[in-house]
Amino acid sequence: MKRLLVCAAAAALLLTGCGSQDPLQANRDAGGALVVGSADFAESELLMHIYAEALKTTGAEVETRPRIGAREFYVNAVRNGELAVVPDYTGNLLQYLDPQSPATETQQVYDQLKKAVPGEMELLEQSPAEDSDVLTVTAATAGTGVRSMADLGPRCGEFVLGAPAEWKSRWETKIAEDYGCRFKEIRPVEAGTITVNALTAGQIQVANLFTTSSQISANNLVKLDDPKNMFPAQNVVPLAHKGKLTPQQAEALNKVSRALDTDKLTELNRKLEVEKANPADVAKEFVASAGL
Repeated sequence: MKRLLVCAAAAALLLTGCGSQDPLQANRDAGGALVVGSADFAESELLMHIYAEALKTTGAEVETRPRIGAREFYVNAVRNGELAVVPDYTGNLLQYLDPQSPATETQQVYDQLKKAVPGEMELLEQSPAEDSDVLTVTAATAGTGVRSMADLGPRCGEFVLGAPAEWKSRWETKIAEDYGCRFKEIRPVEAGTITVNALTAGQIQVANLFTTSSQISANNLVKLDDPKNMFPAQNVVPLAHKGKLTPQQAEALNKVSRALDTDKLTELNRKLEVEKANPADVAKEFVASAGL
């Protein structure tokens, strides 16, 4: 989940490669610059630029290191102090740090995550903005009475689900336990446009997407409510190396978190996906609008 699957060897090279190929090498020679990193997907890179712009408003010297790779690499980089801060998502980060945690609700996840974060790191304020898995259907299907996963459960046998390949191993048993849902078929489909096209063409009847996808509203799709919180909360949160940020710098990032919600993040993603805007420019506009 969260589109962070990369070749471990390639990701390792990103952190341990020699000379100028090491994306974190500049931090060791930067003379105190704050280095903000991102995971290997567009939304994380956008959030990286937003954090960087917010930190610059405090007078800090800031450098960015986008697309570092999988969570294990960028979390270790924060832990070691090679990165000052990186955007992450509460549910997935908790699953990484404490795989046995049963937490699913927003505050519960955040509270347990604060306990699970190693002492070298700290969480700043979580944002109302959330980017989590969501099952979607067309407006026509919703019109037949399927508007939540509870509605879906008894009718799953009628439908083909399109989802990333890992969905079956991760969620098939859980959705059967929580909602009595056993799909007619779970068809591996690449996330994003391909999934949406398959749904609108009737090749699948249910699609697993992500809540900040601009394609949901663009195609008049309906997000199914998840009353049993099968999918854990995935609120955006800054993960920082403890002691790297001054109180003023930490507060700047907290202001970003307070100003960002799921609708705003969806609109920022739309600018990237539809308008093909530069993420650094989008970040500057957002930070200015947030009053930093």
